[in-house]
Amino acid sequence: MCAILATLFGTTTSLGLGALQVNGGFTALFGIPDSRPVQFAIIGIITLLFTASALTGVSRGIRYLSETSMGLGGLLFVFVLVVGPTIYLENLYVQSVGRYLSELISTSLITPASGDLGFMQSWTYFMLAWWLSWGAFVGVFLARISRGRTVREFVVGVLLVPSLVFSVWFTAFGGTAIHSDLAGTTRVAAAAAADANSAFFATLQSLPMPAVSSVATIVLVVLFFVSGADANTFVLGMLTSRGAEHPRSWVLALWGVVTGAAAIALLAAGGLDALQQMVIVSSAPFLLIIVGVAVSLAKDLAAEPVPGTPSANGAALGTGSLSAEPPEPAPTAALPTAAPTTPRP
Repeated sequence: MCAILATLFGTTTSLGLGALQVNGGFTALFGIPDSRPVQFAIIGIITLLFTASALTGVSRGIRYLSETSMGLGGLLFVFVLVVGPTIYLENLYVQSVGRYLSELISTSLITPASGDLGFMQSWTYFMLAWWLSWGAFVGVFLARISRGRTVREFVVGVLLVPSLVFSVWFTAFGGTAIHSDLAGTTRVAAAAAADANSAFFATLQSLPMPAVSSVATIVLVVLFFVSGADANTFVLGMLTSRGAEHPRSWVLALWGVVTGAAAIALLAAGGLDALQQMVIVSSAPFLLIIVGVAVSLAKDLAAEPVPGTPSANGAALGTGSLSAEPPEPAPTAALPTAAPTTPRP
């Protein structure tokens, strides 16, 4: 139950924040007012899209949307890197990696003792709880699509490569915003202080073809949230169908409607503050489950025989695959057959 609630409100928070950001893009481009009815309409459209994608299954809608969003995101990244302050971004990345490595431990142990409780609640605690709420969904979904992979392949593909991509991505867009503000081209900091959802679009104003890149950004935001929410809906269906790999269509549709309705209810109740508070509350109990899972994983890996070492019967052990199927038994030598004896008279 804790995993279901954490997964549901993690998706709900993402959906609500996505609606706020898309509405910010509409305001910057077309002058559409930043209002609750517009945000509710955006949530309704996104809910229909990710529910329909979830109904098509992992190998069709979810896969195609994920590949499309990755391709469009890559094009936007290359565009910003090429037409933006390229040399500055390269230097900034190297410097940022050095500061990250040197200050990782000290910044990880910061507490509200200095009086920054409000900031830590609205940013640090919220972000940690938000990522934590996605733990159940991401774990189940990755296990679903990683069957047959080795542990090494899993770690590289799930931890190392995404971390590298994220660091480069944030350096490109964040560095471009910093550079344009320092040069006096834009006022991204002022725009972020007024409305955080408009900061990204203010950054694009310092680059060529801001209208085209802003439209591409809105499409990309929608694709990102649709491709994440459809997989999340699929996992919710699995969790409430006793682990079935192919949940029934009505179960997926029900969870899609519940997710969209919850996002609308939280936005109507209190907007961003309600979204942040709900994800923190729903993720706190799930933290205990994750600690238990981590301990169990450590014990399981410690008990796993080293690949390549001979077993008791002389056969080589497996290679650490994540496949759920047991390895085939090693062939055994045929036992000698006793010679027939003639009964004595």
